[in-house]
Amino acid sequence: MLSFCVLGSWVGSGVSIVAALLLWRSIYAQPKGVLYLTNADNAMIGRWRLPYGELGDEQLVRCDYLGPWLVGIWVGPQRLWLWPDSLPRDSHRLLRRLCLRAGR
Repeated sequence: MLSFCVLGSWVGSGVSIVAALLLWRSIYAQPKGVLYLTNADNAMIGRWRLPYGELGDEQLVRCDYLGPWLVGIWVGPQRLWLWPDSLPRDSHRLLRRLCLRAGR
């Protein structure tokens, strides 16, 4: 009985550590910064502004969810959820227009 309790606590703490590491990794890997979008040939292209001001590589941007408030986009392999408070009002409106035009 005692060995089961000790083994259970070891397994439980191991699972907790792995879960904490995965959570930390997902939070740390979230994109930060400014994303510049352009519309080219019915496709959205995005480029992240890098820490020293230059623009990164072009990545295909796809909008797969366009709700009344929430916008879900893929920037290359990364998934982004954009709420209205995550960007200025005018930028949010322009993003919605870009997503609507790219979907046609």
